[in-house]
Amino acid sequence: MATRSFLVLMMALLVFLISTFTVSLMQTNEIALIENQEGKKLYISEDLYDLNGNKIAVESLLEGKVLLNVWASWCITCLVEHPFLKKVTESKDVNLVGINYKDQDFNAKKYLIDNGDPYSFSIYDLSGNFSLKLGVTGAPETFLVIDGVIVSHRIGEVNMEVWNEKFAQYF
Repeated sequence: MATRSFLVLMMALLVFLISTFTVSLMQTNEIALIENQEGKKLYISEDLYDLNGNKIAVESLLEGKVLLNVWASWCITCLVEHPFLKKVTESKDVNLVGINYKDQDFNAKKYLIDNGDPYSFSIYDLSGNFSLKLGVTGAPETFLVIDGVIVSHRIGEVNMEVWNEKFAQYF
């Protein structure tokens, strides 16, 4: 009798597992897109400081056109896009502001000395709190802010193709 009950229980469990597996195969596996920040206001709720410890005037980020670029010395893709950012700031009237993301200040300063500094200044965001509130998923990311509103947002490297597609129309 115990063997018969055990077999019935095992059969019921097997039917349940096969049914669950079949249902999971029939579901579509759509991956949700990462939300873009375009159209949102740049909200600054805390004091921000540059790599030298100087307090940043909030107006410098909220007035006019500001290109915010999230970067770090440990970011390989940031190193790849860095020459292009230098070229853009040399040839166009671009106010490029860096956001140094989860990086040690001495590493960030060395990176800029070794590779050149295309930024008007870089916000020092060791904890990543400012970047998180901005919606950053990782470095590099670039935001074009016009009068306090994010009008264009790129996750990943900015190169000539991306520049022409996402940013050039505003300059």
